Order: sequence, then C-alpha cells, then structure tokens
Amino acid sequence: MDSTERDKLIEAWVGQSIDSSIFSIKPVHSDASFRSFLRVYDDKHKSYILMDSPPEKEDNEQFVIISGMLIKMGIPSPRIIKKDLQAGFLLLTDLGQQTLLNKNISTPKELNRFYGEAINILVSIQTNGIAFQEQLPKYNSVLLHSEMDLFSEWYCRKELAVDSKTLQEFNFQELFNRLSARALEQKQVFVHRDYHSRNIIVSDTGQLGIIDFQDAVEGPITYDFVSLIRDCYYELSDKDIDYWLSEYYQQLSSKGLVDCSFECFKIDFDLMGVQRHLKAIGIFSRLKHRDHKNNYIKDIPRTFSYLDKVSARYDFLEPLNEFIRFYNLK
Repeated sequence: MDSTERDKLIEAWVGQSIDSSIFSIKPVHSDASFRSFLRVYDDKHKSYILMDSPPEKEDNEQFVIISGMLIKMGIPSPRIIKKDLQAGFLLLTDLGQQTLLNKNISTPKELNRFYGEAINILVSIQTNGIAFQEQLPKYNSVLLHSEMDLFSEWYCRKELAVDSKTLQEFNFQELFNRLSARALEQKQVFVHRDYHSRNIIVSDTGQLGIIDFQDAVEGPITYDFVSLIRDCYYELSDKDIDYWLSEYYQQLSSKGLVDCSFECFKIDFDLMGVQRHLKAIGIFSRLKHRDHKNNYIKDIPRTFSYLDKVSARYDFLEPLNEFIRFYNLK
C-alpha cells in the first residue's frame, strides 16, 4: 500500500471515529520506531493524535496494555479513544504540542519546576507500578546484553568500521557482563524504558504528560532516572545532576523503594547510565545505517561525553575509556 492510499484510509477511519467533522490533519513527527503521528483538528477546534503504527512492525497490543496500566495508576498519559489494531490506527487524546526538550527552559525556576514534576511522576510510576510489575517483560541479562551489543555492531563496526580483531582487544564483553550484573542487583521496578525530554509533553497550561511507553519492563530502579537526568538529547549541569540525584534518592528512601546507601545508589546510577548510553549510541547508529534516519547521529557526541566522564571513575571501565580516547570520541 502506498502512502497516498494509506492517507486516505486514515482520513476515512478518523472521520468515523470522532463525533464531529474533520477540519484538518497535520503531521506531527515520526520517532525512532516505524510509527508516525498526525494531529487531527475537528470543526470545533478540538485536537486529537492519530498514531499510525504498522502492525507488522510494531506491537500495538502492548501499547494498549501499558496505556491501560498507566491510566489505572493515575499517570498523565494519552487515553485511547478508538483503535483498530489490525490496521494499526489508534486515536489518542492530545496532551500538547511541546515536549520538555523543545520547551526552551530559560530559568532555574522553570528547570526546577519541570524536572521536579517529571521526577515526581517517575516515582509515582515506580510506586503505583508495583501492582503491575509481574505482568511486564523482565529486563533480564539477555535483554541488557543485546542492547549493549548494538554499540559493538552498529557503532563500532558500521559507523567507525572497527575490525573484529581490534574490537576483541578492548574486551567489551567482560565490561558488559559487569554492567548487566550490577543492573540486575538493583531494586526492580516498573520501567518506562525511554523516559527522557522527548517523551515528556508539556501542555499549554504547563502540565506534564508521558508518551512512548509501550516498551515498559520490570527493571532497575535507576534506569528511567538516568535516562532523564543524563539525557541523550539535553544536557544538565553536573551541579543539577547531583542535586536531582540526591532529591530522587531521598524520595525513594522515604517510600521504602531503596535500602542501600547513597554512595551505593550513585554507583548504580553511574553504571546504569553507561549501559543506557552504549545502547543509545548503538541505536542512533542503526537508525542512520539501517533506517536512513540521520538526525539522531548528532546526539552521539553528547552521549559520549557522559561515557567519558563516568568511565574515568571506575577501573573496570578502563577499556571503554581507552576506546573513547583512541578514537577521539570525547
């Protein structure tokens, strides 16, 4: 089916799904998946989001399941108005037109307000998500390793053209084993798995909402937090990172979600970030080489800057630190 034919199907389906007439349909964005999004306006100036998600490439049933969990938890997220999973069409409530990333936060007061609220929502997900954890896939060693392998395969081999012999000399697999083991020793909670500034919507009234949640798993408690605070798309100062890490730890401690020392928690945070950032660099490279989406490659230097700082702090990360310096990636 060509794009013109699918566009006609979408317009006809949306027309049957809302109580008023369609005024306009405008593209919103595409993300790192095979999905695309349209903003639908009716003749009463109400807006909706149409998610066009090819069922042969995306797990739309899981999107519906996780959406239901978040709604039951009271988490601000899109509600499904109507769905046709066979066609891959989902009509959603419209949370707003700005993400936290493009909000252009200009003052410390704004930053504290929005990041404070994002962390509050995250803690609510982790607290209220306890009732749903057993229904989620597990962030197990196989999954953690497969994500880090994306770094070796798509960034090292495809982007840098590193040969197999050279790659083996850095012995990343041992490093991956250590990172995976440390992640699985953490408290396991409801993990959004892509909790960052591009997936947090800011409404016209300044309320936050969470999107892109369909890959949720039961996994390490620091995963979503490091995804937000050491964001691949937006860099906070070291001072801000330290502040929010302390605030987050105190919130979790008060709710009984962590029982380790702050020093231990900070190590978990650092090392979880390494796993996350290796994965992200691999995905950004795959998007370029496999999917011909080149706009994510510009975020790799920022992501490497996190890896450079953290890998210098831990002896077992020395091979990664050497790799960054050898290829001048910092």
